[in-house]
Amino acid sequence: MQKTILSVIALATALNVSAQQKYTVDLYLTGQEGYRLTLSYVSNGERHSDTAQHLPDGGYRFSGMIEEPAVAVVFNSNPASKFEMSKGGMFIPGPVLEFVLEEGRTVLKGTSEKSYMAQAKGGKLNAEFSKLHSQELPIIDKKWALTKESSTAYKSGDTARASALRKEGNALEEKRKALRLGYIAKHPGSFISMYLLAAMYEDYTPDAYAAAFDKMAPTWKQSFYGKLVANKIESTKATALGSQAIDFTKKDIQGNAFTLSSLKGKYVLVDFWGSWCGPCRASHPHMRKVYDHYKGKNFEIVGISEEKTANITDAEKFWKGAVEKDGISWVHVMNNYGKKELNLVQKYGVTGFPTKFLLDPAGKIVWKLVGGGKEAEDELDAKLKELIGE
Repeated sequence: MQKTILSVIALATALNVSAQQKYTVDLYLTGQEGYRLTLSYVSNGERHSDTAQHLPDGGYRFSGMIEEPAVAVVFNSNPASKFEMSKGGMFIPGPVLEFVLEEGRTVLKGTSEKSYMAQAKGGKLNAEFSKLHSQELPIIDKKWALTKESSTAYKSGDTARASALRKEGNALEEKRKALRLGYIAKHPGSFISMYLLAAMYEDYTPDAYAAAFDKMAPTWKQSFYGKLVANKIESTKATALGSQAIDFTKKDIQGNAFTLSSLKGKYVLVDFWGSWCGPCRASHPHMRKVYDHYKGKNFEIVGISEEKTANITDAEKFWKGAVEKDGISWVHVMNNYGKKELNLVQKYGVTGFPTKFLLDPAGKIVWKLVGGGKEAEDELDAKLKELIGE
């Protein structure tokens, strides 16, 4: 009987978390006139964005419905929100305003130039977040100042000073990371801890990550962030070296159904990439050389594209355009097809692009690589030479 009662309570709590909730966010930023504010957040794995409504009293308002709380960010078009490395060219984005999107009215006050320093008031979860965020903000502010100073030094040719400033900035980032890890350990029942845990996968060993999740509150384990963490834990186990690669069927670039296990008997390089990903696209000339060299030697490449748009027509256009432009002629599928039913990025625990998995002829994972560049290319060449030969 006790188990039944507890299960009912847990179910009721979970239903309460996912019920439709109305939010209103009002921002008052001095000097904001003429600049645009854009709200961005993820709900049920989909990114949502909205542009602020200008209020008669000079404020800016976002409002809408959410199924459960989510951590949101606000992007500001104020030029102070980025550092331009070259006129009309590359720029470095600055910190963004971060808070919890929750039921009820939330108010934030600050300046347009440093909108990221504004803290949210109103709501239990934002009160939670402020405990951590008030400690982080001075670090964030100082790190941004160092980033701009370092970039200025680099532009002027003072590479030694630029390097020293970057080192100082990296130390601040480590300090911020330690704050977040400490918060998770001290507040396992907090929604904020679950959000942080979802974002900090790379900062734990697999065992420590699973142990931290075990301590989290049952209510938040049912949230989007909780499910994201659970998926990461599951995918870490599922994609360990020596494990059988997760099989899947997705529509390929010709519109036909492709099943990964159909390639058993070959070495298969599974490459997670996206048309938007600079390092992914930069790796394609080398990948073409690899493919040309090994395609007649029991070897195949399967590209899995992840496109950053919920519009499938746009996703197809970006994906197919990149494949054609880059001249990459191996097998291609797109994760966006049937993503709600089967999200391969989540299943394979991909946290960075590009990510590559090498499968042996039995379909087992024998090698994994995250990232691009010359070192990654050399590592891939060495592994293929070791397994397949010259």
